[in-house]
Amino acid sequence: MILENRLNKAFDEMMRYRESIDYATATYKSSVPPFINFCVNNYPESDYITSVMVDEWLAYYQYSNNSRAAFISLLREYTKYLHFLGYEDFIPDDDYIVKRTAFNPYLFTDDELSSLFFTIDSYTGRTCGKRYLPEVVLPVYTRFLYCCGLRPQEPPAIRAEDIDLNTGDIYIRQSKRHKDRHIIMSEDMLKLCRLYDSVTGTRQWFFQKWDGTQYETSWYHQVWRNLTSKSGIPWKGTPRPYDLRHAFASRNLIRWIDSGRDVMELLPYLSAYMGHSELSSTLYYVHLLPEKLRKSKGIDWGLLSSIYGKEVPEDED
Repeated sequence: MILENRLNKAFDEMMRYRESIDYATATYKSSVPPFINFCVNNYPESDYITSVMVDEWLAYYQYSNNSRAAFISLLREYTKYLHFLGYEDFIPDDDYIVKRTAFNPYLFTDDELSSLFFTIDSYTGRTCGKRYLPEVVLPVYTRFLYCCGLRPQEPPAIRAEDIDLNTGDIYIRQSKRHKDRHIIMSEDMLKLCRLYDSVTGTRQWFFQKWDGTQYETSWYHQVWRNLTSKSGIPWKGTPRPYDLRHAFASRNLIRWIDSGRDVMELLPYLSAYMGHSELSSTLYYVHLLPEKLRKSKGIDWGLLSSIYGKEVPEDED
């Protein structure tokens, strides 16, 4: 009980501090508590987090390379905070660093997207409350990924006050690399958000559960497998929720090419909208286009190669 109380108390304090300075907490909340529970249940007499606990957790929980790297990064920050409080818990060192590898995004067909959104729009979940039902949240949450290109962890962090239902402006606070950005949603998306807001009423978080807390990324990932299965989309590690963000980028490029627009001129706008820190992260999507589209005159391959070269940016930027 001593270890459990100390670790959970310190974690809650760390989350409150991050929230007070508008830093993201969703990924911490979905990743670190399961590890804490593992340590408490398997080592109830221990006073500190040890390297053995970390090793056994990594053997128990089958992460992908990228997910493992993300978890180690979060755990390192948490255990550094424990050291700041004067405790001697183990901080994962460089031996735990895993080189991230680039994913090949899943490319949805038109039929798959139609089937997926039909499943989402007809979804019925189970909840103990009468408001903020999953079937009310899912259609809007998912369209934020596909229609606005948000990262899966960004919708849960949006507060009700962050969305201007008059102008369609969405304020994304302290997302990846602690960067803020403003984006404008489409008119259709704005109408959907107004309808959603009229159902959910006054609340702190735009996507808020019946108990007053925000929906978390982990909830969406749990529902995702069921959604893809019911949609008839085979799941073998992909598609992931992140692939809806990839679909947003690639389909915007296709639309520009089809309408004869200058893709190279528009790419910086897409990059800023998606919150990319480097243009190369946005240029990567050009390589995902069908070959006949990549040959479009709207793409300056000489300029692209001089900026982008042969590097593949880190996944999920």
